[in-house]
Amino acid sequence: MSKTQIPAQPLTMAQLRKRLDEALTNGHQPKDLVLRLTLRDAALIKRSSVFADDEIRFVDGVMHVLGISTIIGQVGETAIGAAETAVS
Repeated sequence: MSKTQIPAQPLTMAQLRKRLDEALTNGHQPKDLVLRLTLRDAALIKRSSVFADDEIRFVDGVMHVLGISTIIGQVGETAIGAAETAVS
């Protein structure tokens, strides 16, 4: 019988803020990053006092947090990664 996998604890908004700040402090540019958010975290981030109102923007239907574009849903865990570049 296989053991049931216990999901990892979701990030708190303070932990997410710390990871974003660290990425930006380490020289990554917001345009070079993408924040993949779970539906839960996307909802929480908009209500969190950890992020100021002017740190969350919506441009052309895409949410940007600290200038980093987001992809919402279709992930099991929120993560920060390199933005994918489109090849023509």
